[in-house]
Amino acid sequence: MLCGIRCSDERKVFARESTKEESPFVCPRCKNELVIRKGNIKIHHFAHKPPFNCSHGEGETEAHRRCKESIYNNLKSKTNVTHVDVEADLGSLVADIYAVINGAPVAIEVQKSNISVNEITRRTTEYHKAGISVLWLALFNDRLNNERYSPGAWEKWCHAVYFGRVYYWLGESTVLPVHFSEYHLYVEESTWFESGGYEQSAGGYYKTSKRYKTPVPGNEVDIATHFSPSTKNEWQGGTVYIPSCRIYLDKQRAWWK
Repeated sequence: MLCGIRCSDERKVFARESTKEESPFVCPRCKNELVIRKGNIKIHHFAHKPPFNCSHGEGETEAHRRCKESIYNNLKSKTNVTHVDVEADLGSLVADIYAVINGAPVAIEVQKSNISVNEITRRTTEYHKAGISVLWLALFNDRLNNERYSPGAWEKWCHAVYFGRVYYWLGESTVLPVHFSEYHLYVEESTWFESGGYEQSAGGYYKTSKRYKTPVPGNEVDIATHFSPSTKNEWQGGTVYIPSCRIYLDKQRAWWK
């Protein structure tokens, strides 16, 4: 986690602005002791002092922490953005980044590899109850440049929530929306002879893949200027369930049609 509570004055502080001499620090959620981690390579951060039983900050990678800090720093410089906070304690939830953008409260969540679709659904429902629009982001990966891509369960969920687009962070407050179009597999033609000498054949056609999709990127968009609050009605299709929720959606029209 990027922030902890400094016990001497009970202030929320960044690890990059703190020193070991200011210890002790405690977790904003569980109030257990934190240790400060500083080095020349990894971004400065706090970690729970073992043993601990708290999920706050769990599963964060270096890339995840850099993403949070970069978005936070960039949004602070925007004139139409106020109340910017990182690892914002909102009561039942801790948002990676919270901000009021053009008067609308927005939570920005950076997807972590260990978070389940059930947990994403729960958190989205909680934001809806709190009147906060949520933007789920993923870290961009080079596999999205390929014609064939296998989306994870959380990507399929986001694709359904955001009306056919998934958002990938590129840097600062810039994200890339990607639509997943059908990918077609070619079934090779084959022939054989049945008993009795009758020749049979099959294949020679394309079929829609259940596993693979073709990424179709839209225009790069800025979190502070190209989005607006929207709503998504409850929906279920196959194994994907979407609760009624408030979402933060970019304004560009569907580019894949």
